[in-house]
Amino acid sequence: MSTSEKIAVMTDSCADVPQELVERYHLFILPMGITCSDGEYRDGVDIHAEDIYERLKTELPRSSTPRGADVEDTFAEIRRQGYTKAVAILLSGGLSGTVNHVRLAAEELEGLEVEVYDSRQASIGIGVIALQAAAYVEEGMGFEELKEKIEGLIRGTKVFFSIDTLEYLQKGGRIGKAAALAGMLLDIKPILSFDVEGEIYTAAKVRTRKQVEKRLLQLVEELKEEGRPYNLVVADGGAPAEREDLEKKLMEILPDSRCLFRAKIGAALSIYLGSGLLGAGIQYLD
Repeated sequence: MSTSEKIAVMTDSCADVPQELVERYHLFILPMGITCSDGEYRDGVDIHAEDIYERLKTELPRSSTPRGADVEDTFAEIRRQGYTKAVAILLSGGLSGTVNHVRLAAEELEGLEVEVYDSRQASIGIGVIALQAAAYVEEGMGFEELKEKIEGLIRGTKVFFSIDTLEYLQKGGRIGKAAALAGMLLDIKPILSFDVEGEIYTAAKVRTRKQVEKRLLQLVEELKEEGRPYNLVVADGGAPAEREDLEKKLMEILPDSRCLFRAKIGAALSIYLGSGLLGAGIQYLD
């Protein structure tokens, strides 16, 4: 790869990329801000999902876009390491102002060309786009082709998440109180996804925890198109054993994936999702 095409891949901590893959693909991660009763923290740096699960028993932390200093420092580090171009693949603009925040900062840069993307996803839905982009860079793909590929990856990525309770989405202002109350009274387990605009919608509803895995598998399998190359993704928030079982069954019904990426939900998203999350999805590569 020529020096003029040394390309960095940046994402935010809501991408939930496991640390070993961050290091393997040399991703640059912007930490989300988290405000708790005792101070300010940075997602994945000095606060983690397990801390949030414990705090949710007594308080409701708040998340915020990455600090301006962290954005500036990350761009400075990218330049220091000799990169001349970068792509930033970030949390859905329907959930956060991170995309606009980073885009404005990128416009002020000199010596680094940056393309900023609204992933229209959350968690490993973002992460799998960033990881595949980094794989393309590793293969030697040029900047212009990479930009086109990322647009296709955004369109071709679909992930479904089941959450154990609507309580925290309601408290965080993401859904109405009436909807949350109705769901809890009926013991409904919603399965959520993101539409083409990056907004959360309910893809399905099941009545019990036992039905969650079956419905997630059905939703992903329904997206299968013969002959198209794909990656698979699975995720959990405080439910690793269930995620392992889900992963095994997903690979049985869709055995031809190029890669399977797995993730644990981080601190920032756990504020709204609580523990007990399961997720599964597919990413088309063409």
